[in-house]
Amino acid sequence: MVKKDVSKTFLWLEVVVGVLTLVYWVLFFFVPDSVQSFPREPSYMIFEKSFVAADVWMTIAYFLSAYYLSKKDIKGALWGIIAGGTFVYLGCMDSLYNLENGKYAFIFSSNSSQVGMVFELIINLASFIFGVVTIVYVWNLVKGEVEK
Repeated sequence: MVKKDVSKTFLWLEVVVGVLTLVYWVLFFFVPDSVQSFPREPSYMIFEKSFVAADVWMTIAYFLSAYYLSKKDIKGALWGIIAGGTFVYLGCMDSLYNLENGKYAFIFSSNSSQVGMVFELIINLASFIFGVVTIVYVWNLVKGEVEK
């Protein structure tokens, strides 16, 4: 049982991250040229499609974390750490690909991929920031319980 009050804003953000992740994949597969930065580049498309399973895992973990934390169940902290760690890992994979393949340079070009890469950069930053925030926030919930 989590005795501390869990921030409603944090719970809302967990759900929003999960929903936005699902929306991204619906757009990716069903709305051509919507969220794909390089839709005509086969290696990019193969790489992006490799994220589906991990993104679904992360989404499930965020939803379970939000659900259990809303019930003040300590299992929410476990799922939050899983979700946050997955988000950071995915951010590392995606960012490294973009760095190694010069994709971030398109942000400064007038190429049609510019908007897509700005969006990609936002996703990468969100992965690191909210992933770490999730881990720290839920760990502080657990630490507060253990220290008592």
